Amino acid sequence: MLTDERHDVIRALLLSDGRVVANDLAARFGVSEDTVRRDLRELAKAGYCRRVHGGALAPAPVAMPISARLEKDADAKTRLAAEAVKLLQPRHTVFIDAGSTNYAIARTIPRQLELTVVTNAPAIAAALADHERATVIMLGGIYKGSLGSVGGNATVQAVEAIYADLVFLGSCAIDASFGVSALDAVEAEVKRAMVMQSRAVAVAATTDKLGLAAPFRVARPSSLTHLVVEPTADGALLDDFAAQGTAVHLAL
Repeated sequence: MLTDERHDVIRALLLSDGRVVANDLAARFGVSEDTVRRDLRELAKAGYCRRVHGGALAPAPVAMPISARLEKDADAKTRLAAEAVKLLQPRHTVFIDAGSTNYAIARTIPRQLELTVVTNAPAIAAALADHERATVIMLGGIYKGSLGSVGGNATVQAVEAIYADLVFLGSCAIDASFGVSALDAVEAEVKRAMVMQSRAVAVAATTDKLGLAAPFRVARPSSLTHLVVEPTADGALLDDFAAQGTAVHLAL
């Protein structure tokens, strides 16, 4: 099989499966793993995939503006939020990272629950404005409208002054081999700080975020305490997370 033909097959597999494994490709094509790794390097350079140990993942799509993301998959995000808020306990201190699913979580927090919420997203702070038992701490920093969040050194420093029981981490992409990743470097720094300053890490993700990788890793798979997903999520991927110690919750 010619190089271009191998590349066409690999691109098709990434499109259909979201991932490829180097030794499987070597056996399929009847070539060495070194040849496959060279193929994957070329495809990654062209933007068709993101290399990980043992293979490659489909790249995360370019993020839509936050206003569009709030409307996309709204019903699924409502179900994810209803399951995610079960992780909260009275008098918890919780980081709620920016993101449309996390916005749904903020809106779903029971009104009788007393807790402290720390967020980098003005929309999330506003969603909790009428929650009489929630103390809301809005982090400072440089506001980026397309992300709906603040970031930068001031934001990271503010996060480092707080220790939380739990963080609801926003994710552009999540995979059992690469972990949680983001499309924006500044955003990723804030996320990493939240992970470091939290006793437990939770991600609620729609199925289209799974099995993908974005350029900037936020947390390794073993760092994830809870993963809240739709019932349509790939079972093998969920088994991989569970094997690494992540509690998987299905939003039915």
